[in-house]
Amino acid sequence: MSTTIQFSHHLLEQFTSYSVSELIILNNDIVENRGWGTERSTFRNAILKALVKKGIDISPIITKEDGFSSIQIVKVKIENNTLLPAC
Repeated sequence: MSTTIQFSHHLLEQFTSYSVSELIILNNDIVENRGWGTERSTFRNAILKALVKKGIDISPIITKEDGFSSIQIVKVKIENNTLLPAC
């Protein structure tokens, strides 16, 4: 892939066929493994976008402060179509 945006779109297309459970496993594997740099971020972002497209609420792992939003880098679980930190 020549750009991060193209890579992200490619991943999102691939993840469309994944089940919610498979996407959660992928997320949790990525969170466990440090490294990767921007590719890791792009990969995880595509996973979260795929979950949102499947109707999953990811708001519990998003924090907003001073006009900035950030997504927690945590393992997750699903309860009632909502993504929750798997503490």
